[in-house]
Parts: sequence; C-alpha cells; structure tokens
Amino acid sequence: MDKRQALLELAVERKQTAPPEGSFRFGKYHEGIYECDHVSPYTKGADNVNAEIFVLLQDWGSDDEMSVPAVDLEQQKFELRYGRTQGQYPNEHLEELLNKYFSIALDQTYATNLFPYIKAGAVRAKISDKDLRWAAKKFALPQIAIVQPKLVICCGLDTFNAVRFAADEKEVDTIEKGINAPFSLYGSEVWLQSHPGRQGTNKRNSGGVDRVNDDWEKMAASFTELCSER
Repeated sequence: MDKRQALLELAVERKQTAPPEGSFRFGKYHEGIYECDHVSPYTKGADNVNAEIFVLLQDWGSDDEMSVPAVDLEQQKFELRYGRTQGQYPNEHLEELLNKYFSIALDQTYATNLFPYIKAGAVRAKISDKDLRWAAKKFALPQIAIVQPKLVICCGLDTFNAVRFAADEKEVDTIEKGINAPFSLYGSEVWLQSHPGRQGTNKRNSGGVDRVNDDWEKMAASFTELCSER
C-alpha cells in the first residue's frame, strides 16, 4: 500500500477512535478547524513520508490552552497551515538542532505527536503512562512502520518509554540511561533526546553542563555510521 494512503487510513482510525477518558478530539475546538487528515496536526509542517528522520513529540495541546479564543489571526493561520505555533521556543530549538546536526529543516522530516488528542488541563499537565503506552501502540508504532525512517527521535523520557513499552523493550528511569539505550524497531534506530522546550533543555543541562548538544552529537555520529552501513 502507498505510504500516504496507509497514513491517511491511520488518521481516519484516529478520528473514529474515542479518546481516552479526560481527553478530547482536535475537532472540539474553534469550530473544528484544527481537525486534519493526519494522526496529528503537527505533521502538516513536517510531512515527508520518505524521510530518513522521524521526530516524535509527546502531545499537541491541552484543553486549557485550546479553549482560549484566538486573538492573533495571523498566528492561527500559521498554525492551521503548519500545525505548530510560530515563534514557539520548542519548535525553534528543535529546528536549530536538526539543522546543526543533520543539515535539514523540520519540513524535511516526518514529525508527529505520540498522543494524538488534546489532553485535559494545562500545557504542562501529565498524561498517564497508560494512555501514552496505548497511543504508542495504536498510532506511533504504525506510523514508524509505514514511514520506515533510519532514525526516530523521541522527545522526552515519557515519549521514549511509551515507545519502548509498546515495542516490548524495558523502560528506563532517567534521561541519562535513555540516551545510552537506543534500540532498533522495524529497521529504524530509536533514540531519546530531552524535550526541546526550555524546561527540558534546562533540566538536561543542569549544573551548567551542555549535555543537550553532546547528546545530539552522539546521535548524529551514530546516524552517520548507520547510513554508511546501508
């Protein structure tokens, strides 16, 4: 089956599947304008189905932030077109890292969210491990299998552990252990990186040590070696 057709069918399945209790569909908000033919709207701006690099973030939005009326229409237009917020630090930092270590832009990757619904509460609200594991098995792993990238970058420990659980791998309890525990899945190498937001970056770089760039450099070196073997 064609990759785009297979991904579209997965998006349709997402629309037809009831969200976990306490979470909501994209179409609930702003008269349904954020609903789309992807598993996550984030893919709108990173839809290279033949990408060598697959980026997996945790979730797209929270009920608190999505329930606020839009006041910046230009910003909303950008979100509708690209599936992400213009000028938002996590997105800009992620782009910087991709450019620095792989010489690519975000739109040259395939990027999506592990949890393809709107979570309850605030932006930093936690999604249960149960729901993340369910979403990984039902939506994230199938997307990886369809796209068949060389590298999957999981942003955040919870995202990485949900994918590990769904892939029958033992979970890890720290970012440090996760960085040193990449694994193979459907012919792809799955790596953990700290979330590209300020909180994730600062936590990883605690004590004034630039671990984030060291982590990405290590992953990029592995990717170069992987490509040379194929």
